[in-house]
Amino acid sequence: MVTEVGLWSAGDAEDLFQIFGRVFGDQAAAAKRSTWAWQYEQNPGGSPERSVWVVRRNGRALGQIGTIPVSLWWGDREVRASWGIDYLVAREAEGQGHSIALVRAWMESVDVALAVGLTPISYLICKRLGFQDLGYVPFFQAVVDPSAIARRRLGRFGGAIAAPFLRAAMKTMRRRPVIDPQIEVRSAGEIGADYDTLWERARPGFAMCVRRDAAYVRWRYRGAPHKQYEILEARRGGTLLGFIVTRQVDHRGLRLGWIVDLFAACDDRSTKDALLATAMKRFSKDRVARAQAFCTNARLAVDLRRHGFFKGASPAHLCVRPRNISGDPVSRVDDWHIVYGDSDSDR
Repeated sequence: MVTEVGLWSAGDAEDLFQIFGRVFGDQAAAAKRSTWAWQYEQNPGGSPERSVWVVRRNGRALGQIGTIPVSLWWGDREVRASWGIDYLVAREAEGQGHSIALVRAWMESVDVALAVGLTPISYLICKRLGFQDLGYVPFFQAVVDPSAIARRRLGRFGGAIAAPFLRAAMKTMRRRPVIDPQIEVRSAGEIGADYDTLWERARPGFAMCVRRDAAYVRWRYRGAPHKQYEILEARRGGTLLGFIVTRQVDHRGLRLGWIVDLFAACDDRSTKDALLATAMKRFSKDRVARAQAFCTNARLAVDLRRHGFFKGASPAHLCVRPRNISGDPVSRVDDWHIVYGDSDSDR
């Protein structure tokens, strides 16, 4: 029997979808089929023939690790990187070293390998292969509708009693920043060349950030077939200063508002305040009960707190493995920009 690890080919597709269904269930496999073209073929950073590694025995696929190739700002330059996603091995092939072989093939193909939201097994594999454990991506939440939160936790009558106290606590947490009247926030139209200009202008303020140019934003937030995102832009005199991406979802009886991404120059507090204030007003109008966000960047975390956010427990474990590149952004994780829209966290 001949076992090999190589890049994906069209002949692997059906075997891998069947394995996906056996491991994760038919519903998950159907969802993956519906997003495959967007996830791998339409990604401006790559294609399945360059971003999915497959282990085969006698020519038949036994498992894979998918990736999201990205151009990554790393210290003071852009490097080749990718997020590890969609890892699976057929149950009958487990315990035979295929997982190690797949992860090694992936990490040796890029300058920086990134992994977030790891399962316990995936975490152990990454640690064995030299990934650095950076802890958890901080998670933030803010109460938008105190009455809805109180009713959800205490019932109708208990909620009615507790809601005024929760509302008063909210007022003490929110500082209501003064919004610059010269900054206009509006729904995004065409995602054009000014997104490229914003990226070039803002990237030096970060120690690490995925390239957020027009092609990436169009693909990630306009092209996604399985999610509905709203993109708001902040402009002054027509110049793009930043953008925020939000999404709403009903979860266990509550309406949640996700801040999926917020990108602006690190030191541009006025733009971030304008974007956050507008997003929170829209959440309130739409009767969102709680707003949520993931954020590694310390300065953005401060901005979130000014708008009433507080830290909660995070499930998003983060590991990274640089390969043969100079610089030390790993020592400056507070200056990284990782949010819910990165990797495939918002599945």
